[in-house]
Parts: sequence; structure tokens; C-alpha cells
Amino acid sequence: MKTIIYLVRHTQTIGNVQKRLTGRSDYELTVEGKIFVHKLTERLKEVRFERAYSSGSNRTLKTILPLAELNKLQIIQEDDLDEMYFGIYDGWTWEEVNKVNPKIDKLHKEKNEIMEIPEQETTKQVAERMYKEIEKIAKDNQGKTILICSHGVAIEAFIRKVKNQSFLEEVEENSQKNTSVNILEYDDGKFTVKLLNDISHIK
Repeated sequence: MKTIIYLVRHTQTIGNVQKRLTGRSDYELTVEGKIFVHKLTERLKEVRFERAYSSGSNRTLKTILPLAELNKLQIIQEDDLDEMYFGIYDGWTWEEVNKVNPKIDKLHKEKNEIMEIPEQETTKQVAERMYKEIEKIAKDNQGKTILICSHGVAIEAFIRKVKNQSFLEEVEENSQKNTSVNILEYDDGKFTVKLLNDISHIK
């Protein structure tokens, strides 16, 4: 039986606007972010979700709370859906990082990956924990339609693992925007991407 997964990135936060490495650090939604939540809810209000999951962050919880309420669901929070941990720079602005270690931004622009921050998670580690968690959710909910809210780097890492694709391929296509909608099917042990990084509801 096919499991249908709507995988959504959280809405805009103050941390996004301030260009922070908002990994495990959490920030309030902006006014525009609240508008995005309303538009996302309007877009998906006719979908009958049977389970709702988010990371442990308030920004993901708040993004899908209206949809969970429409479907009379309690949101299940799972830490393995969290954003990449950016090590000692978690929560810093890029401006602050560049003052002490400009190599990080240089590598990011060259490789499309954030790497070599002391104590950070690697992209591979993020992809593996996301894949394992989402596959578990899919297997636990066979034949159902599931809503999951996670984070930009975490979702991109997971989708690139599904597609067996490096971070240097199709950069713009895979770069998750606030409230991007991705739709995947899980069947017979395999994920298939049906919709990728769609933000038509906020354009």
C-alpha cells in the first residue's frame, strides 16, 4: 500500500530574515511567516491527513498546527526531523561567522553544503537520520496520507538521498523555500518524489 507524504519546510522566522544558521536554535515567526502559514493552510485544507509530524522546533509545530487542527490531529514531534546542528556556530548570523571563519561561507558557495564547523553534523549524517525517521513513519502508516514539517537543509539532504543526487546538482531546484511543499510516495520499500519544492501558494 502506498503511503503519501507531504513534506513541508517551516515558514519564515526572524532567524531566516536575520540570515542565521538556525539549526537547533529557534526563532519566532515573522508577520510574513504567519501569512505564509495561512496560505499553506488554504492550499492543503482539502487534503485529509491521517497523521501529522514535526521536528522538535516550535517553528515547525506552528507551521502545520492549523492543518493539524483542521484534521483533528495531535502533532507528533520527532527529534530526528530536526535541522542540521551547526555546531559551535548554531544560531550565529552569517556576518558573525564570516568575521571569525570566512572559510565556512566560501565552502558553502563552492560546494552548496555547510561544512567544517567544529562539532557540527555532516550533511550525510542529517540525510541518514532523516531517511531512517521518514521511512519509519511511512512504514508505521501504510496506505495513509501523512503531513511532516521539517527544515531546509534537512529536507534537501533527505530528498537528495532519495534521488541519489549530490548537493552540486540542480541547486536551485532542490533549495527548500519557506513553506515549500514536497510530495512523496512510499511503496514497496522505495520513495518516489511526485512534487518538489513547490511554493505556488505564496507566489
